[in-house]
Amino acid sequence: MRVVTENDTIGREAETVHPTDIAFVGPATATVIEDADFEGEAIQNRTVSYEMLREAGVNPGVAGRLRKEHSLSWSFESGNDLTDRSNKIRGLKDDERAWIAASSGDWEQQSTETATTDGSGDTEAEEAAWRDRSSPDPVTDVPEIDNQLANELAEAGITSVRSMAIADPERVADSLSFDFERVNRWRNAARDLL
Repeated sequence: MRVVTENDTIGREAETVHPTDIAFVGPATATVIEDADFEGEAIQNRTVSYEMLREAGVNPGVAGRLRKEHSLSWSFESGNDLTDRSNKIRGLKDDERAWIAASSGDWEQQSTETATTDGSGDTEAEEAAWRDRSSPDPVTDVPEIDNQLANELAEAGITSVRSMAIADPERVADSLSFDFERVNRWRNAARDLL
């Protein structure tokens, strides 16, 4: 196997690289790579995926280390089918693969009423409930802030309770021509809500 080096570009002989010259490749893996449809050089050039290494018979641990060392992709064939893609991802448990596969459906339209948090409910409903719980609390949850003030605060990038809680009251007051003490009171109230 040959690796193109700078010497090739100026007419000198290229260095030969053997599979065992690649980090994490021992004699057994080198034999597998020599019998594969690709050369070790392809690993260094990132034209091999983790999936290709596994299909060639490379040990999963070695394939994983090669993937990390050379920043190889998991697979070049991800396709549009989330069920298929979720099955190709290594390290996921069955419930996690099911969640990924289910996320291709119409989960946005599912009711959150039947969702559970212990993993025993409907996967799509659990996802919808998680999204509902994870959405930021609107800035109108802060006492004294109504929709009109919320629209004005949005101009300063404050759209949630959290963004109000971490805001610099002096900057907000200056940029929106609000009273500093009033903005400071809102920030403190937002911090109390977190």
